[in-house]
Amino acid sequence: YITNNLSSAVLNKSRAMGRGNESKEETLKKLFVGGLSRETNDDQFRDYFSQFGNVTDYIVIKDGNMVSKGFGFVTFDSEEGAENAIRSKAEGHIINNKSVEVKRAIPRDAEPDQREKNTKMFLGGLNRNTTEDTIKRYFETNFDCVVDSVDLIYEKRDQLQPGQEPKPRGFAFVTINDYDKVDHLCVIRKHEIDGKDVEVKKAVSKNNAGRGRGRDGGGRNNNQGGGYG
Repeated sequence: YITNNLSSAVLNKSRAMGRGNESKEETLKKLFVGGLSRETNDDQFRDYFSQFGNVTDYIVIKDGNMVSKGFGFVTFDSEEGAENAIRSKAEGHIINNKSVEVKRAIPRDAEPDQREKNTKMFLGGLNRNTTEDTIKRYFETNFDCVVDSVDLIYEKRDQLQPGQEPKPRGFAFVTINDYDKVDHLCVIRKHEIDGKDVEVKKAVSKNNAGRGRGRDGGGRNNNQGGGYG
């Protein structure tokens, strides 16, 4: 009976850490860790990540028989701890003599395409006067990254009256060749650029845009939903 209660408590914590409706601020402090040895326990898991910052919550996810599923979540008391662990990926993370994958936890309510690794982001709700240089400068100045490309989307010339010049449509695609940085920017989601709240999310190729449309309404012919290609 005690074992069953313990099992239920652990499973409930698993749901809370893996599926809770955290705030954006909490999500930015939280990491997903995959590829764990089945022998790695919660204490070993916590002790390893404590070198990067103060750990406030941690768990190795287990099944109903209390056997590790090979992944877990760790939360720090600040974004700095999570950033330290992300930056250390270059040296590799090894727990119990096993290399593990460390990446940002994605909110549970995110669309499936937002969980995929991606270097291309969709920006919606831009000021029509915002330039590609302004977008590039915003990300590079505020988030210590290198923007590889910015593509503002303009009106189609064949849909305009003769003599009219295409104007920006208020959205763009930005490429940053850093999966972790893109995850970070998309978890923040709302960015103020040129005085406007701009939505930032991972871009979806048009081949996938018709699937799982969800509440964003990103259909095949609606670039406002983040489709490209």
